[in-house]
Amino acid sequence: MLKQMARQPGISRLLAALGMLGLLAASVWSSPGYSQTEMTIGVLAFRGKQDALERWGPTAQYLSQSISDHSFKIVPLTLEGMLSRVEQDRLDFILTNTGNYVVLENAFGISRLATLKVRQFAADFTQFGAVIITRRGHPDLNQLEDIAGHSLMAVSEEAFGGFQMAWRELIDVGIDPFEDLQSLQFAGFPQDDIVHAVIAGEVDAGTVRSGTIERMAADGLIDIEQIRVLGSRDSKSFPFLHSTRLYPEWPFAKARKTSQELAQRVAIALLQMKPDSEAATLALSAGWTIALDYGPVHELFQELEIGPYAYLKKPELALVWREYKGWIIFSLAMVLVLVTLLVLIGRVNRRISQSELKYREEANQRKQAQELLASHKENLEVRVEERTAELAEVNTSLRRSEAALRAMHDITTDADRGFDDKLESLLSEGCRFFGMEFAMVTGATESGEGSICRVGSDAESSWQEPMRICERLRDEIKTLQQPVAIADFSAYSFQDGSRDLSGSAIGADYRVNDETAGFILYSSSNAVQRVFSDVDIDILQLMAQWLGGELERSEINLRAQEHQAHLAHVSRLNTMGEMATGIAHELNQPLTAILNYSSGSLRLLQKNGDDDTALKNAIENIGNDARRAAGIIKRLREFIKRSEHRPERFLLRDCIEPAVELLRPRLDQHQIDVDVSYAADVSDVLADRIQIEQVLVNLLLNSIDSLQHCAQASGKIMVRVDSGDKGDISIGVSDTGKGLAADVVDHLFDPFFTTKTEGMGMGLSISRSIIESHGGTIEYLVNEFQQPTFRFTLPTT
Repeated sequence: MLKQMARQPGISRLLAALGMLGLLAASVWSSPGYSQTEMTIGVLAFRGKQDALERWGPTAQYLSQSISDHSFKIVPLTLEGMLSRVEQDRLDFILTNTGNYVVLENAFGISRLATLKVRQFAADFTQFGAVIITRRGHPDLNQLEDIAGHSLMAVSEEAFGGFQMAWRELIDVGIDPFEDLQSLQFAGFPQDDIVHAVIAGEVDAGTVRSGTIERMAADGLIDIEQIRVLGSRDSKSFPFLHSTRLYPEWPFAKARKTSQELAQRVAIALLQMKPDSEAATLALSAGWTIALDYGPVHELFQELEIGPYAYLKKPELALVWREYKGWIIFSLAMVLVLVTLLVLIGRVNRRISQSELKYREEANQRKQAQELLASHKENLEVRVEERTAELAEVNTSLRRSEAALRAMHDITTDADRGFDDKLESLLSEGCRFFGMEFAMVTGATESGEGSICRVGSDAESSWQEPMRICERLRDEIKTLQQPVAIADFSAYSFQDGSRDLSGSAIGADYRVNDETAGFILYSSSNAVQRVFSDVDIDILQLMAQWLGGELERSEINLRAQEHQAHLAHVSRLNTMGEMATGIAHELNQPLTAILNYSSGSLRLLQKNGDDDTALKNAIENIGNDARRAAGIIKRLREFIKRSEHRPERFLLRDCIEPAVELLRPRLDQHQIDVDVSYAADVSDVLADRIQIEQVLVNLLLNSIDSLQHCAQASGKIMVRVDSGDKGDISIGVSDTGKGLAADVVDHLFDPFFTTKTEGMGMGLSISRSIIESHGGTIEYLVNEFQQPTFRFTLPTT
């Protein structure tokens, strides 16, 4: 074929010209200025290839300029094309919508680097939702549940913001859009057509991405008073009309083959993109922020059983068609394309002869390109110097941030420091990083009282003005309910319009148990010579998260210690009561014998006629004292029996799990696993929670002692809760130990009986007393698996 083409004069000249063009391109790209590695960025082109190139082309240029040893190229793709290229590892980076990202992440291991900050109406947003609308005059649609039996219009079944968000909300109110609607129509893009169709009454309801209604109203395309929102939600940080939960914006992700080092450089470059740069402006954004959590998207897909969770559905013919109709249509289209290509190839062969006329025009174009290239080369050095200076400034900022993060890590992970020392060091490090002279951590009180910690570069006498600045900043944070950074108070517009202070400040709230517990604030009497960036806010929030986490862990530890102390107190009381009962029982026998002997001695004296008055008085005194001692012991036993427990109704799960966690250190030390199982029909019980927990702790301790003396490296304890035969609840504690000898079993529940080298032998005796006081029973047996088992019962009422 090539030989036949070469015989044609026009073809030979074409091949020669192409060869010269190849040599020219090789010489240009082999020069030092063009020794770049090309990286491809796959972009979801949902509005067409040209729109994607115009919107994201500047971002690729920005990355090429930021990372000089690589060049970046935008590759517009459909959903199917994106899937194919990622599967074949033909992309280095991916820029796609939120739903498509989660599908690719699950299937091919791509990972997000940053999240887009969308700019709308002079504000920046990293989340978006969808709004479900109807025309205001519709007589039947007033709330989301009313859509059943009516028509709904959306973008497409695969559109995340244009259908799937609304789909989830409809499922939550019991409406299946594929079964319960009069009709479900997909109109594609633009979404404006859906809004117009709803207003015109062509459909009953429609769903579009949040912000669409406000944009159309601002452009004069609709009157927003004609719209009624169904299932409206109110989010303080999100001002647009929306009916669904909010989800993170588009992510910028790396393919699984892309090196982590290059991915980090790309992430840094994206985070440093200025909001007013050309790349950000043409992308309709304010740049990028740290990658958000896309867990809510996984939850949506799992609930709808689509995307990565489509396997949860039962395969049906209609479902297969709905799920894979794109591939089926694509395959048929490819066959048609191949047939068309065969026809076109014949036409192309006829047109080759006409292409010779165009070569001269192309030669002129190449000459112009060479002239432009020479001009570009002259300006390149100047641009490189400017970019080098910018990169030096960025690198300095990154080094400062890296040093601050390293210092924060060293402070917070130092096991030898206490909380107060860590907090003071963290505040001092923040003063150095933010360039502030004063820092303080306060509680949630309105006044300055309740401060947890304060640090400053000067004496405390000079802290009055910085503290006033911090208090003003705290009020602003409360009003905005988000972190606030003010480089110059005199140029900042407060919500209440006041400007009575000068200086600078940065601060945020910290949370304990998802509620604001206080504020971490930095201030200076002078304006700082810098602009606070998103990285500064992120570092401040890291400090606040650490502080809230430490306080939350402190509260949890305090509650655990109080609970353990309470449990130990009950154990001591039970031990004392059981010991007193046992001692009283043991002493009653010799006292009874003393009374019998004294009575017998008096009868012998009377029988023998002995009138020794002193001896009779002594014997009578012995008897009186013995009776008095017996009376004291009797009253002591009655006092012990009258002690009442404090019953409450609770689930045994809330008693068993704390007992296991209380013994967790000993379980881990001896490599013992605990398996707890509950029968499905088990109800709650009415008992003294602390006493029942004490019984469980005693039984678990016995199993641990048994297992740690076994030859096996590890053991297992089984706790099973079942319904009893008499309407009660049965709790069994078994282990994989050896079990007990028959002579030991007979005395297990006797006071002061023990087989241990240490201990008082009161645990099982106390446990039996507690269970019997609740109307239950306790016994030792060997279960069906030949395992030693302690089983006790509790009534349900």
